[in-house]
Amino acid sequence: MTRSVLLLLLTASLSCSKQSVEQSTRSFYMGVTPWPADFTSTELNNAYDFINAHCDIVSHHFDEGIPYEEAYANANWPANLVDEISTRVSKTAPGKTILLSSSALSLSRKVKAPYSRFSETISANIKNEWESLPVNDPKVIAAYTNYVIYLANAFHPAYINYGVESNEASWDTAEFVLYKDFLSQVFTRLKAALPNTPIMVSFMVTELPQSLSLASQLLPYTDYIALSAYPYTHVSSSAAGNTDPALFPADFFTKFINLDSGKPFCFAETGYIAESLVISSFNLNKQGTAQWQNAYLQKIVELTNERTGKFIIWFCNKDYDAGNSTLRSLGLYQDLFGLWEDTGLTDENNNLRPAYNTWLGWMQRKKAD
Repeated sequence: MTRSVLLLLLTASLSCSKQSVEQSTRSFYMGVTPWPADFTSTELNNAYDFINAHCDIVSHHFDEGIPYEEAYANANWPANLVDEISTRVSKTAPGKTILLSSSALSLSRKVKAPYSRFSETISANIKNEWESLPVNDPKVIAAYTNYVIYLANAFHPAYINYGVESNEASWDTAEFVLYKDFLSQVFTRLKAALPNTPIMVSFMVTELPQSLSLASQLLPYTDYIALSAYPYTHVSSSAAGNTDPALFPADFFTKFINLDSGKPFCFAETGYIAESLVISSFNLNKQGTAQWQNAYLQKIVELTNERTGKFIIWFCNKDYDAGNSTLRSLGLYQDLFGLWEDTGLTDENNNLRPAYNTWLGWMQRKKAD
């Protein structure tokens, strides 16, 4: 009897010890992009202060078009691009894990990326020539591969997302075939050039069958199942405006994660509104609260830990109302930019939201090897 009791006590003790370890660790890196709350040196520094103090990964995300001519020649890179890279490298604290994200597509995510906004000295004729080429033209493939390798040599990333949000459900079928060919060739070249770096494309998480189908077709060209998720805009449970994440379909994320159980998964980018979102041009009228934002963050960190995901990138750490005001004053604002304005862990007045404390709590956990 005594021996049985001792065995029971020992088993219980080991079980509690194991549970304690599990509760004090996380499988994944946590980070944001350096997207600032406004386009000022102060807010840029604030963005990096958050990264350097409260993140162990940073996403250097490039979505400004491609410098095709310069990349094809692998020379004479745009001065503004060189300066941008230098700033990012200098402001990122040593030792941070890096995710390099580069979009081969325009913001519509269903046509080839335009010419880079950094390329101010390239003639309109040259830009037009490049923009007229199909996405799988050999010159475009060579240029884009050179561009990603150029960025990789600057940032020395641990991970590369070379195809941001590649599964837009409204792709033209014929154009998507060309894009798949483009990805297949770029993927092969990047794997040869960077054999020790996981190379991936990211998938927008939606409930549209076509979105999942297109993602499944791209599995041969990605090492990870990388998710891009902003569900508040479109999840079916928010049809009447209620964005409570407790109402999400049960398989909202897992149907993508389970596309290939042999590949690791991650959140390449995500975020959630903490205030209501009303954009009439997009027919959006969604309720948002700081409590629902926090519930969403808790949902994805728990899912990622349970499924031993690799990293979570929360797109911006602070609301950028001021940044959108600046864009309006310059005549550069698009309603698209309003979709993520109120997804910060901190609001525009520097008030910390509940999700901020949840973030810090998970960051305090030891990252498991």
